[in-house]
Amino acid sequence: MRAITTLLLLLVALTATAQTTEQIKGYDSKYYYELYRPYPAEHRDMSLTKAPKGYKPFYMSHLSRHGSRWHSAKNSYSFPLEILEAANRRGELTEVGKRLYRDVATIAADGKNRYGELSPVGFEQHRAMAERMVENYPEIFHKTSHIECRSTIVPRCILSMSSAVRQITAMVPTISIRMESSERNTYLKAYAGLNSIKQESRPMSDSLQTAYLPCPDKFLKRIFTAEQKIDGKKFMLTTFMLSAILGSTPVEGIESFDYAFTEDEKAAIWRASNIRRYVLTGPSKPFGSVILSGIHPFLQHFVTTADRAIATGCEQATLRFAHDVTVIPFSAILGIKSCNTVTDDWDNVGNYWRINEVTPMGANIQMVFYRSKRCDDILVKILHNEREQILDSSVATPVESLFYRWSDIRSHLLSQIK
Repeated sequence: MRAITTLLLLLVALTATAQTTEQIKGYDSKYYYELYRPYPAEHRDMSLTKAPKGYKPFYMSHLSRHGSRWHSAKNSYSFPLEILEAANRRGELTEVGKRLYRDVATIAADGKNRYGELSPVGFEQHRAMAERMVENYPEIFHKTSHIECRSTIVPRCILSMSSAVRQITAMVPTISIRMESSERNTYLKAYAGLNSIKQESRPMSDSLQTAYLPCPDKFLKRIFTAEQKIDGKKFMLTTFMLSAILGSTPVEGIESFDYAFTEDEKAAIWRASNIRRYVLTGPSKPFGSVILSGIHPFLQHFVTTADRAIATGCEQATLRFAHDVTVIPFSAILGIKSCNTVTDDWDNVGNYWRINEVTPMGANIQMVFYRSKRCDDILVKILHNEREQILDSSVATPVESLFYRWSDIRSHLLSQIK
């Protein structure tokens, strides 16, 4: 049955339009690096919309993915390296292949025993984001503020939190900050939905990725002088993803593997990988409702802490440091338009949902709360990767410009908890 399904998916892929691929061809190489894309530079200098008259910010509720890291699995480095090593011993590498072998070996050596660790690039991402938060919202991050920071127990999340806290305290030395990294913070790891459906979602996502990956024959001929008894698509994909990590873990003298891949190949690999990520972690039609259910404990925590901050003023910001599997469902449930599309039209997923835009390294969601002495309504503004957002109309209607009633957002979030 699975073989039939795979064949059908392959036929769909072969007959699909190339619209999405054509749309992204010619982008900077880092754009193709799906969830390994380093935090985009263009998100760092966004102008902020002025709050409605009489309203001032008083609280921020924040969620971020850890910063840039090395690949988390040793096999991400060893699989392409071992194939190239074997071909090199047999004298079966082209000049391009020899260069690729040298580069892969260098990158693998750089990543050895650092699997999944936060890189200096990732540390800097969170330092710089914290700096911008303090600069943009001095009413929140001031000398008598109290900030609550929480992370998962994964070291790259702890260090991301540490980087942000160091910067905040450097700018506001008297600020009060409490940090916590605990197994009790299970709401920060939204794996329950993913794990409950993975026996169904993983085979489909893998089949779709294989079906949409480009034929590797031309790529292999660029690398090898003789036919190799290998899984060509897997070798092409893992080699590309090794290049993808360079933006997060730079290696001196190696910019990218652009010399080994054509623009068409890069765009097609991105498309195939994007579809796989969408099925595995996004709001897809077959699995999205179950996957998004894993965020329910987080939603409850988000609402509870905001309610407490509004009622008591006990904290001026709640900063959370977690993973892509938390950011992805939260952005979808919030109704951020580039993150919430529900579909099973695999040909066009990339027109509406792009993993490298939803959750690059350091991805973040900021909800900034505003109040006025003249009105009881609490207003909020939502930023995704530091860009102000207009939410899907099914979630809430803005009161003015980009500002929403917290009561409307709160009701929506609680309605999603089952």
